[in-house]
Amino acid sequence: MNQSKWPISIIAFSAFIGTSHADNDKSKYQQAIQQLSNQKVTIESINDTPVKGIKEITLAGGNTKEIIYLSEDGQFLFNGQLLNLKNKKNLTEMAKDSMRLELMSEFRKSHKGIDFLPEQMTDMVTVFTDIDCGVCRKFHENISAFNDAGIGISYLFFPRAGIGSASHQKATNVWCATDQQQALNQAKSGIELEPLMCPNPIETQFNLALSAGVNGTPYMVLSDGTLIRGYMTPNQLKQHLKLKKVKKQP
Repeated sequence: MNQSKWPISIIAFSAFIGTSHADNDKSKYQQAIQQLSNQKVTIESINDTPVKGIKEITLAGGNTKEIIYLSEDGQFLFNGQLLNLKNKKNLTEMAKDSMRLELMSEFRKSHKGIDFLPEQMTDMVTVFTDIDCGVCRKFHENISAFNDAGIGISYLFFPRAGIGSASHQKATNVWCATDQQQALNQAKSGIELEPLMCPNPIETQFNLALSAGVNGTPYMVLSDGTLIRGYMTPNQLKQHLKLKKVKKQP
């Protein structure tokens, strides 16, 4: 485990678990973590896994979340992927998808993106984008083709250079424009927009991206919480979405 990201001593953490007799009371776990860590790290959930004696622990620190696994006797801590070899499913990724779906659903209750939606929409995809990202511009060149394929695109901003950067200001210029879609079209084509300032959610969207596991652009979040990194053509994305639906059928 990267202790710069999660400043919790594995030895100390495991020692505590051993003395707690694998109690699932989050308050007890939380109290010990606060004593062990110089940063605020919270336990969001403790769940059983299909593996006897192994617990799934979701940790949250700052704008990021992490899933780890602990043995009930407190002797072993695992930081990696839990795979079911019988049905070839990645249980860790499934847990992350569920966590991300809840995160995005909660965000959408009070926030919106800049949406490009077809009249007959079969799928909705959230795309984290950056005005200065070349691949993102390539993605947006095909926005009409995505819509023709029945795929709605909802853009959220993730200025990769960080909050307060030139990319952040470019995102703000788009968000504060009277016609956000037109402004985004222009910015994606390289047109320098008029500097604008207004109350905006760019920093909130940036932090949401970090919480969702985004560390670059473009990143897509599907309606089931699946995270896809990088570029897909409209046809590739359509086929991917179709395949996921087939796999979900009983």
